[in-house]
Amino acid sequence: MSTRPFASRRRLALALLAALGSTAARAQTGAWPAARSITWVVPFPPGGSNDVAARLLSEPLRERLGQSVVVDNRPGANGSLGAQAVLRAPADGYTWLVASDSVALWPVIRPDPGWDLLTSFRLVTVLALQPVVMVTSPATGLRTLEDLRARARSTGKAQTFASSGQGSVQHLVGELAAQELGIDLMHVPYKGGGQAVTDVISGQVTAGVLGAAAVMPHLRSGKLVALAQTTRTRSAMLAQTPTLAELGARSIDVAQWSALFVPREVDEATARRMATAVRASLAERTVQERLAANSMDVTQVDPQQFAQQLAQERVRWGQLIKDRRLEVN
Repeated sequence: MSTRPFASRRRLALALLAALGSTAARAQTGAWPAARSITWVVPFPPGGSNDVAARLLSEPLRERLGQSVVVDNRPGANGSLGAQAVLRAPADGYTWLVASDSVALWPVIRPDPGWDLLTSFRLVTVLALQPVVMVTSPATGLRTLEDLRARARSTGKAQTFASSGQGSVQHLVGELAAQELGIDLMHVPYKGGGQAVTDVISGQVTAGVLGAAAVMPHLRSGKLVALAQTTRTRSAMLAQTPTLAELGARSIDVAQWSALFVPREVDEATARRMATAVRASLAERTVQERLAANSMDVTQVDPQQFAQQLAQERVRWGQLIKDRRLEVN
């Protein structure tokens, strides 16, 4: 997702969240009607950014809602299996979806899948944003993106890059960078970022295009080298790493997001109640610090603007898939 509408409002958003948090702390949202757990379905394996954000919020939400919030990982089919599980559950406000870009792109990957994040679900609130980072192992000898391009040209071989899945936003931004910068790259998909990071570090693949949350610990330890980041302006956590726009891919301005959704059949009052509790929790300093430690930023996004941007990006990524004849199923 483009970061332009978000970056300029980040300070204001945090101030608004802080005000909301202090208000909510004085007036708790109260318990859900039945004494049973609320489930947040994360449609990816444990350890990814969606999972981390969901688990960080579960404790403050328990205190605000008077109910346990259980994180249920349902990985598979680029998030589709988890999304469908939420839609099959009773629309009673006890089952929610923590989704990301990849889930939103599913109708682009597989036309008419029977559900759509934009029409089958309602956005409750965005949880966090993070840049996507192109990384490699120090053992490759590569230190810049130009080094990667030069190696592809000198060897006459496509250089491999890993992502968290076929058709993921990481996959697609890697393909777009290859197209705009003239780098011969070959995609190697993984089922989640964890194994992808492991294989980049070991040299099984030359590079990775992965969320900051997955790679930052290894950048700090020196096990990985950052070649570029995908947001238009440099993230504070990657101040020394150039953006793809700086390196010539001027159209690329992509941040990976995590957001909470609920089926549209769930009444709006319940969705608003959850949104109030989540935003108040996100306003807590300890939650913000723990998200930042995992390379994620809190943000506030207008739901209508968010939906419009998603629709625009679907068109963009759909055209890229056609232009490069990508295998994304």
